[in-house]
Amino acid sequence: MLNTVSSLVESRWDAYLDEVRSFLRMPSISPTGEGIEETASYLRDFLEERLSSESTLLRYGGHPIVYGSMDNDSKRTLILYSMYDVLTVEPLKEWDSPPFGAEIVGDRIIARGAVNTKAPLMSMLLGLEAMKDATGKIPVNLIFVVEGEEETGSRSMVRLVKERGEELGSAQAAYFMMPTEASKGKPQVILGKKGIVFVELRIRESRYDVHASYAQLHYNPVEVASNIISSLKDSDGNIIADWVHESVVTPTEEDLRYLPELMESFDMDEVVKPYGIKRVRCSDRDAYINVFYKPSVNICGMNGGYTGEGTKTITPAEAVVKMDFRLVPNMTPESTLNGFMMHLEAMGLRDVVDIRLYHNYEWSRTPTDAHITRAARKAFLDLGMKPYTVTSSMGSAPEYLFTKRLGLPILTAGPGYGGRIHAPNEFIEVEGVRKMIEYMAPLIAHWEKEVGKLAPLEKNQGRSKRV
Repeated sequence: MLNTVSSLVESRWDAYLDEVRSFLRMPSISPTGEGIEETASYLRDFLEERLSSESTLLRYGGHPIVYGSMDNDSKRTLILYSMYDVLTVEPLKEWDSPPFGAEIVGDRIIARGAVNTKAPLMSMLLGLEAMKDATGKIPVNLIFVVEGEEETGSRSMVRLVKERGEELGSAQAAYFMMPTEASKGKPQVILGKKGIVFVELRIRESRYDVHASYAQLHYNPVEVASNIISSLKDSDGNIIADWVHESVVTPTEEDLRYLPELMESFDMDEVVKPYGIKRVRCSDRDAYINVFYKPSVNICGMNGGYTGEGTKTITPAEAVVKMDFRLVPNMTPESTLNGFMMHLEAMGLRDVVDIRLYHNYEWSRTPTDAHITRAARKAFLDLGMKPYTVTSSMGSAPEYLFTKRLGLPILTAGPGYGGRIHAPNEFIEVEGVRKMIEYMAPLIAHWEKEVGKLAPLEKNQGRSKRV
């Protein structure tokens, strides 16, 4: 079957590559809304016209979710989750080619969304088309859930799961396509995501900027912001606020059992070099433990005072800090936010700091022996690639909606090497696009067999509790 699909992909390769690049040229920036409607409509039409899927745009007060279903007369249903939104592209001057140009530079496509996650999304859809055309069918039912707010908190996804929980719960698993070769040629099967709490702190100590000669008279909001940060982390970046660690149970025994696979498949230099990182806080085994299995407190941005040309001697009226907490088992967004507010109260700042919660996710884990896990690993083997099991990513995504709300296993996996997510010159290697397209057929074929080992179900009866 794989040879038949691969031959078809080869015959269509130039057209498929052009389609992926054309999709990358469509802006779909969730923080600003640019191109969101056009991209969502394009995907809805693709599902209908190319995959014969019943498709619609669901609206829950934010960007539309592209929602579709394919009834392939199977007793098993797989949810294909993805996202069509991307972040902004600043600073523009640091891009080697236009961020929505999708130019091929050497062996790479340079574009916003090349890795996260528009090229993988289109590759997944083209892989389904290739399987359908080459073999005459897709052997399982599919539900498409493609959101446009992943980068801004997935608020509509929460509503979707509440309102369509019965239909989504009739599936047996979910899958998220991303290129997971953190080190080239070593694809990972990623079974978990960290949670996140993203907040903005606004600190105002005066109505106007004050002349700097009065600095000893009153509080400087930039200094207050700095004091808050230093109360959470020491100069080496270690979290010193005990309440952050209270419920942490990672790394677990299972995490440590699969740690060698993580270390073999993820070279930290593949992070340090592409991003141009100058200094690291930890290395070797400690780096993997801290990045993948420990919580983090990160300052995303800070603004306050005068930073223009020349001098302006003032004490600023206001400072703004944007920050995120990354959550691991068994932390919760509620306990994290409450802990932070109590922390500010203990500092005497609860009435000084205005806190805005932007979004939050819970953490998620899928079992290492789940049927979708076994299928993903076998699909890599079919492509001649050794898979590596990773119990949790260092990143966040709303996968908890599947594991905790719907009771479904979900994982992230796909061939392909890329990098610079959320940064200038985001890229995916061209060959990775071909591999992602080819990966879909063996993934679905193996999953049909693996899930078929569960207790029999009547068509549309619902999911088995076993994974």
